[in-house]
Amino acid sequence: MRRVIGSIALGLGVALLVIGLAAKPLIHDRLATVPLDQNSQSISEGEGMTALRAWSPDEKTARYDRLTDVTLRSTRTVKGIPGAVPADQQDSNAFWQTGVLSEAVGIGDLTSSLEGVSFDRQTGVATNCCGDFKAVPKDPENPLGEMVNEPLEHEGLFFKFPFGVEKKTYQWWDGDLGKPVDISFVREESVAGADTYVFEQAIPQTEVTTRDVPAAIFEPEATGNTPAKVMYGNTRTLWVEPATGVIIKGQEVLDRSFVSDLGTVTTTKGTIGYTEETVRENAENWGSKGRLLGFVGGALMPVGILLGLALIAVGLLLLRSGSRPAPANRQRGGSRTGDGGVAGIFDRESEARRARS
Repeated sequence: MRRVIGSIALGLGVALLVIGLAAKPLIHDRLATVPLDQNSQSISEGEGMTALRAWSPDEKTARYDRLTDVTLRSTRTVKGIPGAVPADQQDSNAFWQTGVLSEAVGIGDLTSSLEGVSFDRQTGVATNCCGDFKAVPKDPENPLGEMVNEPLEHEGLFFKFPFGVEKKTYQWWDGDLGKPVDISFVREESVAGADTYVFEQAIPQTEVTTRDVPAAIFEPEATGNTPAKVMYGNTRTLWVEPATGVIIKGQEVLDRSFVSDLGTVTTTKGTIGYTEETVRENAENWGSKGRLLGFVGGALMPVGILLGLALIAVGLLLLRSGSRPAPANRQRGGSRTGDGGVAGIFDRESEARRARS
């Protein structure tokens, strides 16, 4: 029985030792890789917001409505395009497209966007390996017209943080500025049962560019275009699951406007963030996965190694003790089985005397 138990302990010990040694370099690193065929959706909403709606009743005439105290909703769809990444780069790179549709609830659509980004599957940092782009109006003076994909180079993080997030400052891509901006760790916080690191990115009111826009934006009866400054400010807050780098909750405090000699018109202003349903689903999906991944990349290695070595030692001890020869059976009077003992000696002597006589 000792040999059986020892063999089992030895086998389990070797298995745990191998798992412990492979936990970080093999198991964790294989799990800590984003999929090529990502398919997800998130919804953000903001109440009491201000927006500018450009629309056309007949696909020819543009109208501009200044909306106040409305609820805005943004639906973001992210889809991975495996075929966009060359086969010899798929181990390290992914290419995802993100489309965002913004609407004024109960009124109509506001804007839509499409962007393609290639990035490192573990760090989340943009790599520009596979034809990054952003859809823009073919005619800059007609935002309601045909859209075309314009090549674009991204920098920093875009979709997510790296696996194994650190409490430090990262570079997070901002689409309005067209460049990455510092986003810094500010605190830890539990969100719907998921542990998160909270990061904040503060962008003061900034002149992004100057371009010609329809004068009717400022004065409904005006015709032609007028030069306008495109102003933008934002405070972006992201709640990030630290093991996976996935965003559990996101919020933006936006302030966009056009400033011209004809006046100032707000294009988007207010606070918008993930809906409760989106946050809850993210927390349920990624909270447990994050804890498991954190264990695999952290405690599993020392636990596996120490427990494996302990079981190997126990197994070897049991096997060694089980292989010792068992004590011989003894008869009464201290005689040994097989040699006849003392009584056997006297019997042999008696037989010898009888033979001599």
